[in-house]
Amino acid sequence: MIDLTKVWTILTTKFSTFMQGVGVTLELALLTVLMGSLLGLVVAVFRRTRIWPLRILMNVYVAFIRGTPLLVQVLIVVYGLPQIGLRLPRMTLCVIALVINSGAYMAELIRAGLQSVDIGQSEAADSLGMSGTQRMLYVILPQAIKVTLPAVGNEFIAIIKESSVLYAVGVYELTYQAYKLASVNYRYLETLLDAALIYFVLTYATTKLLGLLERRMRRSEKNRE
Repeated sequence: MIDLTKVWTILTTKFSTFMQGVGVTLELALLTVLMGSLLGLVVAVFRRTRIWPLRILMNVYVAFIRGTPLLVQVLIVVYGLPQIGLRLPRMTLCVIALVINSGAYMAELIRAGLQSVDIGQSEAADSLGMSGTQRMLYVILPQAIKVTLPAVGNEFIAIIKESSVLYAVGVYELTYQAYKLASVNYRYLETLLDAALIYFVLTYATTKLLGLLERRMRRSEKNRE
């Protein structure tokens, strides 16, 4: 049976410990979504290149990352890179693993955004004498990014939850802090339930904020029209 009194007691007495984990979790999510978006943008553009070896390499990267578990990727980066001489702080290695993972998913989202841009936009850019690079930078990308912004927000929410796998490599994010507390108080169910509630608050609040941002963006577009 769940002792609801213990749930509340653990949450209130160990709130600062939980918040330390929340801080690390949000830091990981922010760094990952920012750098993962940049990596995904590069990959999405290169997947459209006429240089076929580069295009194939990007396709293999996306397929491999999307086809393997995040935890395995984290273990490869955290324990594999030091074996080949690349010794970095544990947190940095975890960010690298998350960015590599997120970049593949962001590449797919951005690719869909690029494909959503009407071909007439490219034809209009050609008629103005723009080069391929100018057409991509000034016409296609701005419209594609606008389309993919909601999906980027959803990726941020996903990373908040998926970063919980990092407890397996000793990163002091929210799940690790909850598990450490539970190993001391032996109230695993109640302590992990507290962590689940905090995750829910984080994702729910982020969802509401993203919804508010989307509505404001739509209103601003209507006002321009």
